[in-house]
Amino acid sequence: RIKQARESAHKMSGQEGIDRLLAAESEATEIVSKARKEKTGRIKQARDEAEAEIKKLRADMDRDFKNAEFSGGGGGEKSAKLQADTETQLGEIRRLAEANRVNVVRQILSWITTVDTTPPPK
Repeated sequence: RIKQARESAHKMSGQEGIDRLLAAESEATEIVSKARKEKTGRIKQARDEAEAEIKKLRADMDRDFKNAEFSGGGGGEKSAKLQADTETQLGEIRRLAEANRVNVVRQILSWITTVDTTPPPK
């Protein structure tokens, strides 16, 4: 009888241990599931906030660009002055190129027709 009582008590305590382990596993599963849901929610919130910030920055940049583009008509004057300055500089470059054309041709012909016939050092 004592032996049966011990075995019965041992079986009950073993069953209780198994039940406790199963309960702990279930609780751990719930905790992990809850943590995953919270993480997913935080990621979604961060993505939404980032998209809102991007939209705001894009709108600000578009507004600044349009303001700079259409501010007071001064941009057209600056563009015309820049164009005139560029044409002046290109004219100067063309004039200098034409003035030095003969010298450049002579130098190139000199390089082509003058051949060094000495062998290279060993």
